[in-house]
Formats: sequence, C-alpha cells, structure tokens
Amino acid sequence: MLSEFRELILPGGFVLSGVELVPGPLIDPIGRPALARTTIQGRDIRITLDQAQAASEQSISIYHEVLEGLTVAFTDPPVSVLDFCEADFEREARAAHERLGFASAKNVLMLLKNFGFR
Repeated sequence: MLSEFRELILPGGFVLSGVELVPGPLIDPIGRPALARTTIQGRDIRITLDQAQAASEQSISIYHEVLEGLTVAFTDPPVSVLDFCEADFEREARAAHERLGFASAKNVLMLLKNFGFR
C-alpha cells in the first residue's frame, strides 16, 4: 500500500517522496503526541505515520497530511482550503476515506483535484 506513494508527483510540482511507518509514539513540534508527521523541504513532502494505527486510520492520516501539507506548501493555495484549521483537514480526510475508500495514489490526487489544486 505505502510503496505507491513513493515519488508521487503532486500538483504544483511537489513530490510525495514517501510514506513511512515507524514505531510510535510520534511527537509534534510543540511536544504533543501525534499519529502522523509531515516534513516539507523545498518541493519534497514526506509523511511519517505511527505504525500502531489501524489501517483505516493510516488511510485517513495520509489524506489529512497530504491535504494539509500541500495547503501549507503552496504559495497560493486554492480558496477552498485557505481558512482550514486542523479540524477541517481531519473532517475532510475522514470524508475522503468514506467517499473514495482507502488512500491510494489515485484517490489522493482526486481529493486534491476536488479542492482545486492544480
């Protein structure tokens, strides 16, 4: 499942270099426990997930992290995501998982397209 995200070309010329599972717990930049972490360097985006998550939660985390990461990385993100907060990304990730199914390269790109990323 995760290998299909290696070197995935995203809108705006960004590249999802990979999604990695690691033993948790993960810690966010301000010291709180986290289920996922996204690192952006230039046009490279990398996602790290806590391997203790169920497969469905990993899928939701992938949708969430890609949508939020690309929103942050874009200099001019689509209006549809401009005012999103953490809860909005989570809601939309859960809705994408429900509507599109488990996160796949195709489904992630469809989610981004639906929000206006080009």
